[in-house]
Amino acid sequence: MFYQRPVPGLILICTLLSVLTNCQRTEPNQNFELDGPFKKWQPVTLTFDGPEVSETAVKNPFLDYSLLVKFTNGNHSKTVPGYFAADGHAADTGADSGNKWRVKFAPDLAGKWRFEAFLMEGKNIAIEQHTLPGRNDAIWEVNGDFEIAPVDSTATGFYKTGKLAYTEDRYLEECETGAPFLKNGVGSPENFLAFHEFDGTFDNGGADTPTLEEGLHRYTDHIADWKDGDPLWGEEKGKGIIGALNYMASKEMNSLYFLVMNEHGDGNDVWPWIAPDVQTRYDVSKLEQWETVFTHMDALGIAMNVFTQETENDTILNKGELGLERKLFYKELVARFGHHLGVVWNLGEETNRTPEQLKSYASYLRRIDPYDHPIAVHNHVRVTGKRMEGRPLDPIKETLTPLLGYKNFEIPSLQMFDTTEVHKEVLKWIDLSKKKKKPWVVYLDEIGHWDIGVTTDSAANNNYAAVMRSSLWGSLMAGGAGTSWYFGGLDTPNNDMAAENFRTRDRWWAISNNARHFFQDHLPFWEMRSHDGLLSNKEAYCFAKKDEIYVVYLPKGERTDLQIGDGAYSIAFYDPLKGGMLLDKQNEGWKITRPNSVELSAYNGQTERDWVIVIAKK
Repeated sequence: MFYQRPVPGLILICTLLSVLTNCQRTEPNQNFELDGPFKKWQPVTLTFDGPEVSETAVKNPFLDYSLLVKFTNGNHSKTVPGYFAADGHAADTGADSGNKWRVKFAPDLAGKWRFEAFLMEGKNIAIEQHTLPGRNDAIWEVNGDFEIAPVDSTATGFYKTGKLAYTEDRYLEECETGAPFLKNGVGSPENFLAFHEFDGTFDNGGADTPTLEEGLHRYTDHIADWKDGDPLWGEEKGKGIIGALNYMASKEMNSLYFLVMNEHGDGNDVWPWIAPDVQTRYDVSKLEQWETVFTHMDALGIAMNVFTQETENDTILNKGELGLERKLFYKELVARFGHHLGVVWNLGEETNRTPEQLKSYASYLRRIDPYDHPIAVHNHVRVTGKRMEGRPLDPIKETLTPLLGYKNFEIPSLQMFDTTEVHKEVLKWIDLSKKKKKPWVVYLDEIGHWDIGVTTDSAANNNYAAVMRSSLWGSLMAGGAGTSWYFGGLDTPNNDMAAENFRTRDRWWAISNNARHFFQDHLPFWEMRSHDGLLSNKEAYCFAKKDEIYVVYLPKGERTDLQIGDGAYSIAFYDPLKGGMLLDKQNEGWKITRPNSVELSAYNGQTERDWVIVIAKK
């Protein structure tokens, strides 16, 4: 839709010509386009006419202009940064110049919204001006309003469940439904955005991936998963990457881990700029194409686990400090993608940065992000008894301990070399953060030796049984909020950066979702916590709301005593490998040994497999 609205008073407009002629007075800007479904949570797009510039103009459109729009509904308001949009259709046209300036807004309330939009200019103003200016300090001001209807009953994904938000609890919350969110995510390839049909994307000399054509992803096996009506750009581009997302959603995977900048990193094939080393000039068409992909993720309910850098390149921007290029990087990410509903900003994979630097990043992000998306960081692995390249023996402790209680940090994104330590490590950070009055949402985002991770279904060294016990259930039974499943390796087909076909782990997606469904369908898990001390066997896990419900994970061949409260209890068994229904008790599998104690063993004598046992008060 296209609107024209009068703006009171005389306002200065600076075109590129007027910039060169000391800025002339002209008529006020009255033209803007307002577009969207106008339903709660679904993005509203405002596109304004502004100065005619290009990605490479002398006056930098990314640094030297700032578009801010304040949206107000009653006493509720958000000030949202905008961005240079070239011709307004750059995803399709590839344009690098134009006079369109845009803001995207995710309304979290139904009803009438008013907006005040200001476009300002000045040296480095994009990273310095984050509040609305005085009226005479803007190139132009535009006002308007629109009406937002309640949530669309036919909406899908996060458009139905709402934004993921931190609510001072162990789990993120879906803002519309109020339900706690358990992540079951795809964790490879980290260079998911190194897709051959994105503009300005090429292999810049990263790690060798001989199974990829020209070192880039094509996701050819998923082109058939693209459906009529799904988004594309340009001339039928994007079917492979959109189809890959469709497949993930069909397997109920609800999160994706990816880097938005790996210049000088392992892949060296993902960056938001017009060139890998031009860090203040952004590739508008590429970023609009990313936006197409991210919008589809919202509709599918796949959360964006956004890694902003990696261990190999975390000094590329300002030598690791919070300088001009880094501030602009965060500002462009927030302006272009902050309206998405499942975002977690991750400060870096296997971070080398100091706690002081990490806090400065988090503080700046929190300041400019109107949606207060959760902020995370990923640690180096801990290798017992070894010092890696001068790093401390316990990089997890060194990274995370100084962040405990910090107001602008919510998620430790754990990497565990020794998967047998997952359960106790997740529990450790849950307990420590609770004591600091800022409970953390603890994610497990990389597991095992870097060359293994989670194997393919057909791998000779298939490790699903071990990963299921130690990492999947070990994390959740400690109170963890979910996992991203890393594939392992670099250049092996369908491993980590060479991953093309996600069906190669089809069976694992089912196993990991068995756990998520069990927690969501059978437990008040947000009210439960680890109670391993109630067990006699240290190989088993206990997760409980004492005196009401107890869940025990029992590895194959094991048995344990469980202390329970007074009263009558029911008992049922669950097969974590096969999933499905809870199984009622049989003649074997449990017996009362003394008051307030039961002995638990395999369901009906089936000791060759792991069991999950539910003991609930009748």
